[in-house]
Amino acid sequence: MVSKLANNKSSSGGRVFRKGGYYGYSPLSKLSITVFNVTLSPLLIICAIPLFLLIGLIIKFKDGGPVFYAGDRIGINKRPFTMYKFRTLPMGAQKKIGAKLLSFRNGRLPFLSRFLRDTRLDELPQLFNILKGEMDFVGPRPLRPEIYDQMCKGIANYDLRFNVRPGLIGYSQLFTPHSSPKRIRAIIDNRMVYLKRHIIWDILMISATVVIVFKKICQMLFWFFCNDIIRTKVLRAYYEKRRLDRVKQKYAQIFIYSPRAKHKEEVDAILVDINEECFKMKTNKELDHKTYFFQMRKRLKRKGKVKRKSISCTGDIFKAFELHGDLYKYAYIVKLKPMTEFNGYMLDQYFLKKSIMRFFR
Repeated sequence: MVSKLANNKSSSGGRVFRKGGYYGYSPLSKLSITVFNVTLSPLLIICAIPLFLLIGLIIKFKDGGPVFYAGDRIGINKRPFTMYKFRTLPMGAQKKIGAKLLSFRNGRLPFLSRFLRDTRLDELPQLFNILKGEMDFVGPRPLRPEIYDQMCKGIANYDLRFNVRPGLIGYSQLFTPHSSPKRIRAIIDNRMVYLKRHIIWDILMISATVVIVFKKICQMLFWFFCNDIIRTKVLRAYYEKRRLDRVKQKYAQIFIYSPRAKHKEEVDAILVDINEECFKMKTNKELDHKTYFFQMRKRLKRKGKVKRKSISCTGDIFKAFELHGDLYKYAYIVKLKPMTEFNGYMLDQYFLKKSIMRFFR
């Protein structure tokens, strides 16, 4: 059905008809959302002035460069516009990254940059884009032209997103990690674009995002205070130099088998912690090869129900330890590589818990 809709565009931009109504905007929803945008955005800008000043002064004090970043984005009906953000990357970093997405391979960002990006406070200047009529509060996130050309153009029905204005709050960005494949995010965005727009939905999404962002701010400031202030300044403990944060695991099991074996050899092993690059596991079996296949399984408890998620990856063992006084004899640090793009998504979503909506779970 969606493919048929993509070819059934109305001559009046931003409106596509389907049997029984619209997807994108109806005349009423476009009017109500526009009025809502121009009413709420200036109020929020006024309320956020102290935050604008504080963040701007900190950025200026840290490296002396520009406070704001202005980048080209694609808007409704593929019209280009300039999107505003607080600058979180070093000067010239955008040119080096190019059409790639920012990842841990680009190096560990300073705390201020991670704080602004993870809490989405770097997006606050987009309130001015909303006031100018270039964006909505809720909608698919705006795309860089180079990302669209190199990564998204060939995805079926991807252009459905251009029937509405891009949003400050993205549908797929709430429910999936930054690194999620564009195809998965397109499915979520298209599903939301297809739904008939109601102003009440925008209000609910904004309210949920405010709660999530507040929780994230409190969490990051708490850990910064405990680790960087109490731990290193007061207790004089070592400064954490790891590029990646490890996520401890519960109810996570690992099955290991050798690439040379014809059948999977199930080994009693547990997953201790994991990041984007490596994981630590414990087992009673001594592993004598360097490379293995791993299947990680995790139990998630939600609303009284137990769900199981699993990923498959290859891994090279580069550190091994003998344990004493533990239930297990050996511990291993393994450098991992997800076997497919979807496994990488499952890793970020369920094992690394990168989705911002995890705070509601």
